Amino acid sequence: MIKFFRKIRLEFMEKKNTVNYFKYAFGEIILVVIGILIALQINNWNVQRLEKNRLIKIYERVIDDMENDIQELSGTLIFLDSIKPVFEKVRHESITPDLLDQGISRILTTYYMTSLNKTGVNQLKETTNKDSLSIKIIDIYDLMENTLFIPHEKRAMEEVRTLTTRFRDYPWYAEWMSKTIMKDNSSKELQNYFLHSMEYKHSVFYFYQLLYVNYYDGLQTSKNALIKIKEKIKDKIKT
Repeated sequence: MIKFFRKIRLEFMEKKNTVNYFKYAFGEIILVVIGILIALQINNWNVQRLEKNRLIKIYERVIDDMENDIQELSGTLIFLDSIKPVFEKVRHESITPDLLDQGISRILTTYYMTSLNKTGVNQLKETTNKDSLSIKIIDIYDLMENTLFIPHEKRAMEEVRTLTTRFRDYPWYAEWMSKTIMKDNSSKELQNYFLHSMEYKHSVFYFYQLLYVNYYDGLQTSKNALIKIKEKIKDKIKT
């Protein structure tokens, strides 16, 4: 093909047909430009295909991360539901020694610490061409970390540390630390504190507000948001 065009060019030059030569040269330039444009388009298609495949891989990782996070949030919600009756009995002055068997001495000293799985989200953040779904995923994880429930966990952990530090000043502290407290295996001093102390009741009221008004709602909102957006990711991968 190249020899064919070279032959035509030489014929025009030998015949000194300048007009036809320039027409030919212009046409050859057009063909070269078209070839370059086609090559660029093919390269763009290849780049887009590679980026799409990379994004799908990231989305698959995000789905795995979300499933783990949903499971962890569900477990925390179930735990909070399980200890809520103890809070309610204290709040409504329905306090009996049976509450010791139900864990009243421990309900304010549980650490709430969610470790979000963010490998996929961090990969999305590093992606140059983010689509609208990627931005939504990044936004929900930032919202969980900064607003919905992680700040409440940090606040609860600080209160737990303060409370357990305060317990060290009581004579029953070693007993409380060394065993699971039940109504039949604990001292009167320890029982009186957790069943009748106004100091402890006030702490229960405070933790109820912290856990069930702010924290619980944030967990539930986050869980529902992750479930919905996970389904959108699955639909995106299928298309």
